[in-house]
Amino acid sequence: MSNLLKKYFENFKSCVVALSGGRDSAAVLKLAVEYLGEENVVAATCVNPNVFLYEINNAFNIAKFFNVSWIPFYVDFSEEFLNNPKDKCYYCKKGVLNKLVEIKDYIGADVVFDGTNVDDLDDYRPGLKALEELNVKSPLLENSLGKSFAKNETKILENIAGIYFTVESCAATRIMEDKITLEKLRVVERVEDELRFKYPTIRVRLYSSKIVVEFKKAPIDFSFNDKDYVTSVIKKYLKVNEINFNL
Repeated sequence: MSNLLKKYFENFKSCVVALSGGRDSAAVLKLAVEYLGEENVVAATCVNPNVFLYEINNAFNIAKFFNVSWIPFYVDFSEEFLNNPKDKCYYCKKGVLNKLVEIKDYIGADVVFDGTNVDDLDDYRPGLKALEELNVKSPLLENSLGKSFAKNETKILENIAGIYFTVESCAATRIMEDKITLEKLRVVERVEDELRFKYPTIRVRLYSSKIVVEFKKAPIDFSFNDKDYVTSVIKKYLKVNEINFNL
């Protein structure tokens, strides 16, 4: 595999890595530094309010660990995204990638890399269309590598740098009905910040008249006491009568 990756990265001299703060893009950053050299790699992170703050902090610390320049940036939310259609991830991703391409062109880098991998193809991901439109490269996907590879590559970040990874998607994916607003994004962040480390893959989804609690990976033991605790945290921030648990 190392020979295949070496050959792949030989096509580029410099890059901007779309560093989300998650495991997959961290693995891509590690590979880019190994094969291109830290002086030829820049990491850039969207810091809009739909990105969880702990992931932004992760991104800063990951870039610092690999000794690469880190560029935080904002993107103006499009009306299409704020209207909360089914394919909102496409509009969000396109805005973010457009900004990354601007950064690439400004600093004179060859390419933008992101952390998309083969396992992502198993999910509904409308944002993948934006990668093709903007010619963003995905080293993991293009080398048939998935999340197990990314996990192995990023163990050093957990063991030495103390980086905490979980399976994450942006806060806007929690808003299931009605428009996306800054207030809703902030509420989602506050609620999940209190619950994430006890329940690592929790998703608190907002509907017009109810809350649905789900997990990307269901906890092995989730008791009535856990339900009561999660409910109490949600009610600290939201006035809601109906809270359903989808385990």
